[in-house]
Amino acid sequence: MNITIDIKLFFVILVLVALIVLIIYAILMLRKLLVTLEHTNKILEDVEVISEIAASRSKDIDGIIDDASGVMSEISSAVAGNGNIVSAVSSAVKTAASIRGLFAQNEEKAAAWSERGYARKRRGRKD
Repeated sequence: MNITIDIKLFFVILVLVALIVLIIYAILMLRKLLVTLEHTNKILEDVEVISEIAASRSKDIDGIIDDASGVMSEISSAVAGNGNIVSAVSSAVKTAASIRGLFAQNEEKAAAWSERGYARKRRGRKD
């Protein structure tokens, strides 16, 4: 039994086989792309949480630095004899209270992070 195929039909069959291979390859690449997108979404969620924390910390620290600079200016003016020592001491106490509040908020946020599962895993340590 002899089968004869002309060159035109051979190239059509060759193009169809190549098209099928290309479709299979594209499907496999899309599956890998979906996995990559899922990982990227997880990373972006973590970045969003970290950015929110950094923004709130920077606002808190900015307020504390403003208080500290005010205390220093009042102390320097009090030393120079231009101000009241009581106001300088009260400003210093206010700054100390702000710093203490900052550390208390930091502990609260760390506890909230650990409750949400964002705490870093400790390797080789037992709690």
